[in-house]
Amino acid sequence: MDDQFETFDPFLNDDASAEKVYRNLPLKKIRRSVPRTDVPDKIRAMKELAFTPEAYWKTSPWLFRQQGLFMKDYSDDQPFGEDFAAYYPTYRDLSTEQLRGYFSWRTVVRHGEFPDAPQPFIIMYAYELINLIGIEKPEEAFRLLRLHIGNYGERCPELQKNSAKWLTDLAAYHQLPPEMLSGTPDYDFDSNVLTLCNWETQDEDGLFAAVSRLSAYQPERSAAYEKEPEIFRRALCRSYENVAIYFLKNRKCTLHEKLFGKPVEIKHRLFEGAVFFDTEPRRSFLYEVSGIHKLECRNGEWFCKKLYGNRGRNKPLGEIVRTVDSTIRECLGDMHKLAPGSISSVYIKLISKTVSSVAAEMRRPPERHIDIDLSALDSIRSAADITRERLIVEVEEDAPLTAAEVTDVPVNDADTPLDEGEREFLKALLDGGDWSGTARKFGISPSMLADSVNEKLFDVFSDTVIDFDGDTPYIIEDYAGDIPQYI
Repeated sequence: MDDQFETFDPFLNDDASAEKVYRNLPLKKIRRSVPRTDVPDKIRAMKELAFTPEAYWKTSPWLFRQQGLFMKDYSDDQPFGEDFAAYYPTYRDLSTEQLRGYFSWRTVVRHGEFPDAPQPFIIMYAYELINLIGIEKPEEAFRLLRLHIGNYGERCPELQKNSAKWLTDLAAYHQLPPEMLSGTPDYDFDSNVLTLCNWETQDEDGLFAAVSRLSAYQPERSAAYEKEPEIFRRALCRSYENVAIYFLKNRKCTLHEKLFGKPVEIKHRLFEGAVFFDTEPRRSFLYEVSGIHKLECRNGEWFCKKLYGNRGRNKPLGEIVRTVDSTIRECLGDMHKLAPGSISSVYIKLISKTVSSVAAEMRRPPERHIDIDLSALDSIRSAADITRERLIVEVEEDAPLTAAEVTDVPVNDADTPLDEGEREFLKALLDGGDWSGTARKFGISPSMLADSVNEKLFDVFSDTVIDFDGDTPYIIEDYAGDIPQYI
């Protein structure tokens, strides 16, 4: 039956149908588009470190350091030219091709050449330097990290952004001499601020340089500076000194505290933004970057005390410099006018007086040098005696003035630059009266009345006579005795 069935089956006997029956066929071998890279034994052994029992309980920074120390002397010759992205890149995150490319690039860098590289390579090499991988002395790690930042900072924004704090933290962690930080942004900023803090002991060149580096308004770009650099330099330094003196006498903070604030201590994260393993976590010591910048390790916890906020060019200082520039242009008279900076009218007047004094002093013609011939003194004395004898004549004694001829000089007790509202406001402050009610009576705020009085009496006292304790005005004690004559 089976044979008959097979014989009379129309589908099996049909050649066309037989060709369409599905059968098991061997798979065709497909060539890989990218040839597979052989894994060197050293890289394979490094990868296996991540799967050891010890690594299972450890942190990523610990594993990075262990793998880095294992590969510290490894070199390769398999470049990797493609760029890629990786956040906090470590050896574990890279493929074999990328690892071979990294070690090939690192070999070239260690020989003093600095070719372009993917961003993760640049960052990971900085991590190696921070962890002293392949380096024995921290001084050498600091030098190489600074060199690396100089070569790749502009090509790698992430490296440039963290460069200042990584260099400072590396110096602090290993307690390197603070002078090694010279030229870094943090160190130079602190040095310039300290120059302004200690203006009394600075020479003109040092003070001008510090103001120029910290000011948002750059004096060297001024047309007035190009025309009269010596006058500008001295006027700017004297103006800063006079405003600083004014703050010492009349304000509760110094000028540099007003401009930059006071140092504040906060908890510090060491090597923020980097992969770093702390090999000495339990220490206590103090590291001083400068007189206004300190890092302290207290039993493993780090704290930083410094000036926070904007550590770049300072806008309030720039307003002072702009006012000096504006006033110098007015004194020179033949330059395009410039509006003064946004500062108090009291400071504008103080700066104006200072600049005028400096300009008059430096534009004064030099005194003539006179040589005296001592041998001619006898002949000069003889000629003087003859001249004296000829000039002496008898003069009748003037008769004394009679009382009727003496006229009294009128004295105007009301000779004051202040108007009625300002006088009543001053009187209320002197007598402890209702100064607020006086201001309301004349429809002017107390602060505006105080500014007006200070401005009008500045020419008399060369200082403000009214200051504020919070919102409460008061007459400065030094001038309380002289104020009544102007009321």
